[in-house]
Amino acid sequence: MPIYRSTDSGKTWSAQPIGVVRDTVHGWDIEAPALFELPAAQGDLPAGTLFAAGTAWMRKDFRQQSMEVFVSRDGGANWTYRSSCATEALQVNNEGHGIWEPFFAITADGSLNCFFSDERPSADGFAQVIAHVRSTDGGATWGPEIFDVAIRDGLARPGMPTVIRLRDGRYAMSFENCQAGADANHVCTVYLKTSPDGQDWTPLSALGAPIATADGKRFLHTPTIAWTPYGGSNGMLIASGQRVVSGPEGHVTIEPESGRVLMINTELGAGPWHPIEAPMLIDPTGGYGPSETGCPGYSSPLLASNESKDPTVLMLAGTATTNGKCDIRYGLAKLPRAH
Repeated sequence: MPIYRSTDSGKTWSAQPIGVVRDTVHGWDIEAPALFELPAAQGDLPAGTLFAAGTAWMRKDFRQQSMEVFVSRDGGANWTYRSSCATEALQVNNEGHGIWEPFFAITADGSLNCFFSDERPSADGFAQVIAHVRSTDGGATWGPEIFDVAIRDGLARPGMPTVIRLRDGRYAMSFENCQAGADANHVCTVYLKTSPDGQDWTPLSALGAPIATADGKRFLHTPTIAWTPYGGSNGMLIASGQRVVSGPEGHVTIEPESGRVLMINTELGAGPWHPIEAPMLIDPTGGYGPSETGCPGYSSPLLASNESKDPTVLMLAGTATTNGKCDIRYGLAKLPRAH
């Protein structure tokens, strides 16, 4: 996982990686990266320590996986293995029963938390759950797994969580909810769910509310979310998603706004969301059919500025290349006034 740096608020980026995160424990492939800066000292780590995590796995048979956590004390140039926030080993035919998509957040109790998507409880009637583990020593050790979104119907597949703190002290999680066995081009509505403290997401079977406009257009697939104090007394939530769709789950219509908009909300996630022009055009967006490339617009990170005079949002996104792959590109856009 190569690490790039910007020293001008995202306007330009280093031409080459300043560092690389590799699985130094097993030498496996590693994917689904997450980055996080520790805001306050924890354990033996000072504030400003960088965390990186990803799922390392044996490509040949999926029998072993480790969600490995690395830290950098020099701004991302050098990385050392810290721990694994989730692991599994020696399962037979493990494909479809894995651990994916880590995301770090500090919750109200000051602990560091690793949120992730977990297919392992499938034997208990869950197709997939969103869960987290908690650390009070800077990720050196982790507590037991805690479910956050879990529906025991054998079909629901909530996943790809991102978690932020709201101005009123609550926490918000964006995620997609897919359906086992369904056509991936027609499922995976994006939801927003809240928690009083980032630890308690009950009821577990509740999805929250779709990230959708007043006329029913909503994001489908691979969301991320950001918050800025700009935009009014509640600040502003900003969400990205791979496609904009309308219509019932399983039979959606892909809307022309796909790859062209972000969505914002100034009511702490309540009520309708409003589309704004995205910092870049993603055309085509990723798809999941045999001839489609999945990566364009997949998990597009957002970083909102805290500046009230010139509020902006930075977006990074996969964009299609001519060989069926993707380049990571970026753009900055000015945020509108509150709706």
